[in-house]
Parts: sequence; C-alpha cells; structure tokens
Amino acid sequence: MPSWALKLSAVFITLFTLAGSFGYASAHLKNPNAPLQPPVAGRPAASGSPTASPAPTIGPLLTPRPGQRQPSTTPGPRLTLAPGVQNASLPPLTFTHTS
Repeated sequence: MPSWALKLSAVFITLFTLAGSFGYASAHLKNPNAPLQPPVAGRPAASGSPTASPAPTIGPLLTPRPGQRQPSTTPGPRLTLAPGVQNASLPPLTFTHTS
C-alpha cells in the first residue's frame, strides 16, 4: 500500500471522528434547567431559626513525611464544614500513601 493512501485514510478517519464528535455534542446539549442535585426523599423539615454556632474545621490537608522539615510560610486555608456536617470520632488520616 502506498504511503499516500495511508496518509489519506488517516485524514479521512480524523475528519470522520471530528464530524461524529461534533454531531454527538450538538445533539446532547446541556439542560440549563436541570437541578444540580436531585431532591432528597424524606428530608426533615428545616428548623425555625438557625443557631449561630462556630463551624468546625479540620487541620492542614498535607502533613510532612518523617524527616522533612516544616514549611516556613504560613499554612494554607483550612477546610470549613457546613453547619449540617458532623465531625467523625475517628482519628485523622496522617499517611495515605499506598504502593
């Protein structure tokens, strides 16, 4: 098979894939009225007035490995939990590396 035939078939395959992808994307448009989260069945009714309680936070998301020194800069932002989220009674994860 000559090289020009391989190049021509590669161009046709590329254009066919591009046209098919464009057709699929234009046929499956995003619905802007779709809810971001589905409604929850059996949700408890909201209480009268929310109480002002301090929001729980967790520590730094990254901890240095043994033998590494701490960064000299100030730590980054902390994760703040929403009022309805509860802290777990489990110890925090300190090492998540697996091989």
